[in-house]
Amino acid sequence: MKLYFIINEFAGSGKGKKVWQQLRKELTTPSFNFTFTRYEGHASKLAEHFCEKALASNQTALIIAIGGDGTIHEVVNGVIGYSNVLVGAVCAGLGNDFSRGYASFQTARQIDDFMMHSGRAFQEKDCGIVKLNKENLKKYFVNNTGIGFDAYIAYKTNNSKIKKRLNKIGLGQLSYIYFVLYCLFTYKLFKLTIQQDGQQYTYEKVWFATVSNQPYFGGGMKISPNSCSKDGLIELTIVYNLSRFKLLLLFITVFFGAHTRLKEVVQISSSKFILSVDKELPCHADGELIGTTKKESEITYTVSLNSLKLADVK
Repeated sequence: MKLYFIINEFAGSGKGKKVWQQLRKELTTPSFNFTFTRYEGHASKLAEHFCEKALASNQTALIIAIGGDGTIHEVVNGVIGYSNVLVGAVCAGLGNDFSRGYASFQTARQIDDFMMHSGRAFQEKDCGIVKLNKENLKKYFVNNTGIGFDAYIAYKTNNSKIKKRLNKIGLGQLSYIYFVLYCLFTYKLFKLTIQQDGQQYTYEKVWFATVSNQPYFGGGMKISPNSCSKDGLIELTIVYNLSRFKLLLLFITVFFGAHTRLKEVVQISSSKFILSVDKELPCHADGELIGTTKKESEITYTVSLNSLKLADVK
């Protein structure tokens, strides 16, 4: 089995670099390849390149992403469709929701043991698929994808000078808190129409709609407590008709999964959802902005069964 590392040095305000440096010192596995991401989307290209390389030599590959949820998201989108590749992760981001919902490597010894003893041991997991604007843009997601308030926060944060300044002093996560409060008073609500199992539903004054493949998002918030990445289903969570003050309280209760008791929170399970909105909205997948919805255009969410081979970490 060939071992590859894809490292985002800048993940977690520089945590990615520190984690890799320590890991490399402690690894005893004699042979591995590593490379660093240089731009957005680079991890997907690197992952696909390693997949092709392993396929050409008729070998199985383990590709380990070192970074945040965004880095893992890119790697997963690069390996989907390759049956000879396993994915692993060493989480080094700020939110690290992947590590809450899936097994990830914590130490160099775990990686060494896997390479020495586990060989091809893996778990098959479902991935979600989001298709924007009549399928012109398609992305796989392992954690969740969403439109509305959460994506708007990601958009404002990732394009702000505040985050860059705070990253330099290791306080990048504070920028998210700042923009949650900022967006709370500036964000404009939208109308949402859902098609599911032959039925149509409409919701007014919607804050956000999130589709989940596992329970966690936003750095440990238990947005979808019953989501499971092995059941062939995805869960749609809608938050609507909520005052700004009550939304702030929701972001406290969501860490415990207690928000589901609110009448303004709707959760639906299915293998497919089709959504449309009455305005342009940013859309994220696993916390990474992937595009913007078009007014009245369809956003389709489906499940890709057993499409991810995840290294079985002991």
